[in-house]
Amino acid sequence: MSTEPASDLFVLLVEDDRDLAEVTQAALQHEGLQVAVAYDGQEGLEMAERLHPQVIITDLVMPILDGLELIKRLGERPPPHSPVVAVSAVGSRLRAARELGAADVLLKPVDPADLLLSVRKAARTVH
Repeated sequence: MSTEPASDLFVLLVEDDRDLAEVTQAALQHEGLQVAVAYDGQEGLEMAERLHPQVIITDLVMPILDGLELIKRLGERPPPHSPVVAVSAVGSRLRAARELGAADVLLKPVDPADLLLSVRKAARTVH
């Protein structure tokens, strides 16, 4: 991964696959990011409202509240909005996420370096 500092970004990771969430969280923390984890979209929505992360990374296929609905509901909230990076193995869902306002979309499996680059880019966007 990059040696560029992550500038202490605070990220919310919303991922229902606990093993993948753990690996992703560890990779991002290794690069200097602070990472909170939610395991479904509803928990992610609640944590986003409470913690105000600088960037939200969300899977799109999840139980309870999927990532597309999460992006939609986050966008309906009063500003400021945390930029969202959407990840999915389903390309059509990525297109839908982009249409709902995701700052970036990545196809799974995601290389940690690509995810870090996407998060840094999203953190520079103003919502």
